[in-house]
Amino acid sequence: MKEELPNRKIMPCVEPQPGDFVAATGDQLHRLLRHRKILHLFYAGFAANMCVLHRDYGIEAMQRRGYNIILLRDCTTAIESAETFGDMAHTRASVGIVEMVYGVSASSADFVAACRKALRRPEGKKS
Repeated sequence: MKEELPNRKIMPCVEPQPGDFVAATGDQLHRLLRHRKILHLFYAGFAANMCVLHRDYGIEAMQRRGYNIILLRDCTTAIESAETFGDMAHTRASVGIVEMVYGVSASSADFVAACRKALRRPEGKKS
């Protein structure tokens, strides 16, 4: 039986709900996105210099599959060492790699503002 880890839980505001899709592999995610005709992927999270970039559902793999990548830079952090923690060098480098090679980055404030603007726009009308 798996031991409960009370400090390791998904926040209620992003916890999967009944009917939500949960993809465990890049292939599963790719099939779901293709089926739903989704082309733009927003990334945020921990370990930007590892999982966010390099997993089979991460930025590198999904960009190779043809998706447009947007990293929410202020919602992302890398694994830092004692030497890099003060200036967040690994985090800044990871954001830079995304911007130079794989896609673009945006702030969470810009992302929220764009979502709000899209919700106010009449359906079918493009800006």
